[in-house]
Amino acid sequence: MNATNVKTTLRGSAAVEHPRKIAKARETLLSQGSLSDDSVRPLIRASWQRCVSDSVNPLVANQTIELDEQQLESLKESYRELISASEPIMQDAKELLADSGTIMHLVAPSGMILCSNGDDHTRDLANDFSLVPGANWNESVAGTNAIGTALNVGSAVQVHAFEHFCENINNWTCSAAVIRDPFENKILGAVNISGLKNTLHDYCLALAVSGARRIEGQLAQLQMAKRDLLLGVTLDRFGAPGNDGLLLLDLNGRLVRTNHQAVRVLASRGLKIDLNPSNPILTLNEEGRFTERSAAILDQLDPQWIEPLIHQGEQIGYIAVIPFPAPRAPSVAIKSGPPAANQDTGSGFSRLVGRNPMFIKSIQQAARLAKAPIPVLLQGETGVGKELFASAMHEMSPASSQKFIALNCGSLSRDLLAGELFGYVDGAFTGARRGGMTGKIEAANGGTLFLDEIGEMPLDLQPMFLRVLQESEICRIGETQPRKVNFRLIAATNRDLAQEVAEGRFRMDLYYRISSMTLTIPPLRERRDDVVLLAEHILAGLAEQHGGIRKQISPELRSLLEKHLWPGNIRELSNLITAAYFLTDAEQLSPEDLPANLMLQPGTTTVTAPADATADETDNPLNQAEREVICRVIQEQGGNLTRAARQLNIAKSTLYIKLRKYGIDRSALG
Repeated sequence: MNATNVKTTLRGSAAVEHPRKIAKARETLLSQGSLSDDSVRPLIRASWQRCVSDSVNPLVANQTIELDEQQLESLKESYRELISASEPIMQDAKELLADSGTIMHLVAPSGMILCSNGDDHTRDLANDFSLVPGANWNESVAGTNAIGTALNVGSAVQVHAFEHFCENINNWTCSAAVIRDPFENKILGAVNISGLKNTLHDYCLALAVSGARRIEGQLAQLQMAKRDLLLGVTLDRFGAPGNDGLLLLDLNGRLVRTNHQAVRVLASRGLKIDLNPSNPILTLNEEGRFTERSAAILDQLDPQWIEPLIHQGEQIGYIAVIPFPAPRAPSVAIKSGPPAANQDTGSGFSRLVGRNPMFIKSIQQAARLAKAPIPVLLQGETGVGKELFASAMHEMSPASSQKFIALNCGSLSRDLLAGELFGYVDGAFTGARRGGMTGKIEAANGGTLFLDEIGEMPLDLQPMFLRVLQESEICRIGETQPRKVNFRLIAATNRDLAQEVAEGRFRMDLYYRISSMTLTIPPLRERRDDVVLLAEHILAGLAEQHGGIRKQISPELRSLLEKHLWPGNIRELSNLITAAYFLTDAEQLSPEDLPANLMLQPGTTTVTAPADATADETDNPLNQAEREVICRVIQEQGGNLTRAARQLNIAKSTLYIKLRKYGIDRSALG
């Protein structure tokens, strides 16, 4: 409602000029059930009719306050963002409305008052009429009033004196305007200005409208800040090469960003999703421009594609990683030397490249275990390819036609991990997805569940998961009826679980349950004869994926790769080779083609190697580069090793190994 409409709302109306006429019309309606007097505004007439239909008490509005202090605080927590956006407006009201005889209310969409501010004397008087936080002023409860009627009709409303349906509040005047979601135009609440009837003025409604618009602007800014945060934490994901379609969504499931592959991948899967990102600035309060919201994107996607995004321990949104449904490319044959051990398997193990005897033995053991319907525990450092082993075992198992569901237990907070594992029902907790969510355990029914970093599972969740393994049934969070599940478990860890059990950080009964068979995957430093083979395999895959030439590795780079200890294992090698591939147009990669952030720069912090480090370890440019990267990240994170490990994309235990290896003193860097 604009300023012109505000000025003409009540001035000269019967409500102001002939209040007794309005009162008599109301009495006629109550006694005869009909109203012929056209002096009553259509807006008020329609509201009175609704009140009669709802059997609203015509004498008293809000005889009691519905919520006690604890219930009110719980309700306010549900509207934390709305209240946060309204804080500067409500604070201004304290000074603006002081000595004016009026007060301002912030109201939830249900009609429940959340907070108030303004003239102290009027606030005291409002207590006698339940016009206070915790009271419900929905029209069906309190009759015709600005709050309830504005929420009902979805527009700004001014109700004066005898226009109120309930007799005990006909000495008041009130003006309310609704607050709308800047994305979807749905009503989020209302701003109300109330005072005794002698405080009637056009500016009251103008102030309510202005307050509502300012809150909407604040909400838009909050939404944009959240979007910026989502874009920032996923910048690397969207900049990385690949064929997967990526959809970035906020906590409400609204689209924030897509990558250039999304259209092609969705089309190949027959999914019709509107890929126009939501923009709060373009839609803020532009009435008539809103369209019916299409089906929720999250509901149209396979749950195993959806990954929650965590920032500083809190979930801030989702990223959907949608794989392109193309057949897997065969493993690239290496011309030099004998064939790799896995070139002729014709199975998921064909993606596991290597000739090292220890590695070959691991593959052979995994192939045998794949057909056994027992839990398997994969042990190995971060980046050795545990998930690739698990996926290959699934593809060779009797359940290969069913789903392979993977979950990293170390990347989520306790509550988020519980929700991801067990799922939850609609309304199980604040922020729960509408309609509930199927957990990873239930999604793996009939197939394989892969739990990476199972040693990171919180101690209090372990008995709950153990019961699932023992009873083959699960209860979603918020429900009591168990659901039967049947899945094959493959777990993985980079920890010594036996030691974790001895130190009380992992349950003994769960350890014995998941470790029926244990398979250890050797780290890359123990497979030095495979390093160049893997690097060439990665280069061949990049050339095939991006249509470029097959690049070679120079003798100098080959020597460096073979000498490096690779604490990040295959993941580290893949990241380095991929970056080098895109940084040079030459047909041969050399040490100079390594990413700039992995080269020793003059003037940066130097690190002394431990006394027992070999000359090769100390002088190797890759080791020097790695030390520099670790030091820089620890400095950026203020010495916090948990955040540093997360940024480096390695386990914290691996980071400790690197600190000892390079003699890095974190206290000197924090």
